[in-house]
Amino acid sequence: MSQPSPSPDDHPEQGPAAMAIPDSPQQLLAMQHADEGDPEPSAKVQAVLELLASLETSSWEDKLIALTLLRQLEGLHDEIVEELRDDKEADHSQIIAWSIDADRLTRARILLESVDLQ
Repeated sequence: MSQPSPSPDDHPEQGPAAMAIPDSPQQLLAMQHADEGDPEPSAKVQAVLELLASLETSSWEDKLIALTLLRQLEGLHDEIVEELRDDKEADHSQIIAWSIDADRLTRARILLESVDLQ
């Protein structure tokens, strides 16, 4: 799943919805797209969500899917943090924001990995 990397200047916590907490993954997607001026998920995202909803997956498979997505987001954030750290002109608040989210994603992954489904 390759996607264009967001600009380090585009960190969501720096926007107007920074304090809002979504109640569902769909609400999170809507919030993210609202910041981009596009209130609907892309066709790719909608297709994946529909496919996931149509599959009869086990809890172990659901956990594996969730971990894969978390690792992908975690890797993206880690890459951006490294790019910002190497950039002498980078805004320190952006480094902090991306680092905090990278840490949150790591903790979320660790928590999910510890869930016992047996």
